[in-house]
Amino acid sequence: MTVVEPAVPYAWPYDGILEPARIALVVAGAQDAWVARSRRAADVAATVLGVANAMREAGSLIVAVRHTLPAGGRPVALPPPVGDIGWRLSFPAPLFDVVVDAGGVDGFHGSVLDGVLRRRGIDRLVLVGFGHEAAVDSTLRSANDRGYECLLLADAVAPLDDDLSAHALDSVAMSGGIFGAVATSTALLSAIRAPVEAIP
Repeated sequence: MTVVEPAVPYAWPYDGILEPARIALVVAGAQDAWVARSRRAADVAATVLGVANAMREAGSLIVAVRHTLPAGGRPVALPPPVGDIGWRLSFPAPLFDVVVDAGGVDGFHGSVLDGVLRRRGIDRLVLVGFGHEAAVDSTLRSANDRGYECLLLADAVAPLDDDLSAHALDSVAMSGGIFGAVATSTALLSAIRAPVEAIP
């Protein structure tokens, strides 16, 4: 069996069977407004690109979430869903299989994300993106509430504030993994690329 190890607080996924077809990579904050406000956005974008390409090759779904942002109490218009879907960074147009528009910071709020995932038999999410302690963390917590087993990639999230981001990372793994597990992109890619062992 192949698992993501090391991961904190447990080797992910919990049942020890890494099946790419049951996993979606969810890129939260997939728009200019979040990228522009986030720290280390260019480095995170490069990491996300590498993870997305490897996961797609393995058979996982790649999803981008765009979030409305409050501005004087009104939603901000979302970037048009064409080409680079509003990224300021150089992602190729076909990077994402699905682009979901959410009605708030939580990627599940007012969106079709849950339905898209369930129709495809996906019950595990790898979360990355921009505005870590807002868009990514809110989406992760909501996913956990809906029964998805989550893995957050610590080197593939761009924070708004380093201290808040550190607290958000710690909270995922508290109490034995109350919201999921935390690992690095290197650990995930090693697990995905490892040869599958036969189950006796």
